[in-house]
Amino acid sequence: MLNVSLYVRPLRRLIICAGAATLLAACVMTSPQDQTPAPLRQLVASAAADIGQPQLVSHSRDYRLQVLYSTIKRSADGTVKLRTEQYGDMADYLYPASTVKLAVAALALEYLQQLAPAGVTPDSVMHTAALLPGDAPVVQDLTAASGQPSVRHYIKKILLVSDNDAYNRLYELMGPAYINQRLAELGFAGARIQHRLERPLTVAQNLQTNAVTFYDAKGRLLYQQPARQAALLPAMPATPVGRDYLLHGQLQGKPLDFSQKNRWTLAQMHRLTQMIMLPQTLPATARLNLSPADLQFLQQQMALLPTQSTDPRYPPEQYWPAYVKFLIYGAAKDALVDPRLHIHNKVGDAYGFLLDSAYVRDEVSGAEFILSAALYVNQDGVLNDDHYDYDSIGLPFLKRLGELVLAEARAQAAAPPQAD
Repeated sequence: MLNVSLYVRPLRRLIICAGAATLLAACVMTSPQDQTPAPLRQLVASAAADIGQPQLVSHSRDYRLQVLYSTIKRSADGTVKLRTEQYGDMADYLYPASTVKLAVAALALEYLQQLAPAGVTPDSVMHTAALLPGDAPVVQDLTAASGQPSVRHYIKKILLVSDNDAYNRLYELMGPAYINQRLAELGFAGARIQHRLERPLTVAQNLQTNAVTFYDAKGRLLYQQPARQAALLPAMPATPVGRDYLLHGQLQGKPLDFSQKNRWTLAQMHRLTQMIMLPQTLPATARLNLSPADLQFLQQQMALLPTQSTDPRYPPEQYWPAYVKFLIYGAAKDALVDPRLHIHNKVGDAYGFLLDSAYVRDEVSGAEFILSAALYVNQDGVLNDDHYDYDSIGLPFLKRLGELVLAEARAQAAAPPQAD
């Protein structure tokens, strides 16, 4: 049995905006919409017009519309270059919803490396003790072929169907102090992942994390981690969203304050996608500390469809192929998924916010790009009423935007190479 103290690495300030070592978070600046490069501005406007929602552009601030698009070029010597364009004001708050799960999944694989001397691996059996009101001990996972919970299986469920419970278990494993410290070390300034999902807990309760125990396949104890208490994070300024919200069925007469909610910007989502899918484009100090096998596992699971998974298995009527593919497919149940088009992504939707960050590679044309987009679609201005405009505005826009960007990337891939 091994006790491991909180891993600490000095924070390095990384601002590199040239060549193959592009750090998107450092290079993406908040600029007026009219400074958006013409190609991206035209793609966004065309997507909005094509779905009959031109107000997405004419009133883009009301919809908190943000887009990041990175073209990818590979030279003969293997060098990869990214060129990134942005649309919208990156300073506008976006509730990140389930997009934070990708960060937590990646960090969980890093975290386990500290426990490797005790024999802990992503496949080790992971038991979580009860701690808070409503908790129950987690000692089995009937969605797993083995019937046992593990970090690997939790990550599968997060990336296949965006499972909230799986995210909560990994959040509890690491705790918010470790998560946010590691994000800061990786250059994600201002990021905050500070609460579980789909649980009505207080700020103080979310700072408490459950005891966790790992066992090997034969039931032998490998490692015990006690319940922990994280320090209260500094207060954030009020972050009002909407005009009103429901609480216990009653309107509160004021916007909902998101100052205690997770903070994970579109630029940070975009950069994490780059970090996982194209780590060679970043300096070694700005990469995740993952083994090649762990990195490959993340990459594969980001693209795997629920209907392709055998462990866990998902009923196709409940989890259809495009279930978590917003860009290009619009999460449509009747979407015809092209097996030659690979979309490695993570989506989020909550409180009227829709988000997707995706690395896309087309086998046929050779086109590849990273596209991240987010918008807020809540025309009545009331939160928690479940009357959001996902199906009528948000998903059609993300689908059409993805289609247009894919067509543009394919056209560029087919064009004769030009000198830089």
